[in-house]
Amino acid sequence: MRSLHDQEFAEFLIRIGDGVEPIKPDDRVRLPSHIAIPWEGEHSIQVLIQHIFPNLELHGWDAPYLVQRAILTPTNDDVQKLNDMIIDQFPGEEHNFLSFDEVEGDNHNLYKQKFLNSIAQGNNAGKCAFLSKIKIKTSGSDELPFVLSRK
Repeated sequence: MRSLHDQEFAEFLIRIGDGVEPIKPDDRVRLPSHIAIPWEGEHSIQVLIQHIFPNLELHGWDAPYLVQRAILTPTNDDVQKLNDMIIDQFPGEEHNFLSFDEVEGDNHNLYKQKFLNSIAQGNNAGKCAFLSKIKIKTSGSDELPFVLSRK
């Protein structure tokens, strides 16, 4: 984050929080000109991307290069638009990888979700059982398959 290494920016944020920095009537804050890219149409978005990610075509595969940079936006739509524009600048072909939600031909290992999330009581329904030094009495109820009791 910029404020970690930029004392001037950190102080600017503190002035905003303290109410010292002037705020416009609609709760907007004017950014200092040296940290803002002036809006001159859609081209300004490319200028912003080039400023934050210089030489992306050379460093796009370098994880530390990407991790040290961020563009914050107020909406998810803006995030998607910026991501698409940035990804388009990566060299090489685009590849789509698909995931699988099931295994084909594995019918003998299929169990219903309800069964996988249940506790199987076996033949002990209505009998007392001792597990891990805790007395457990099984019940005939599907909702509460066992009852814990003190010694």
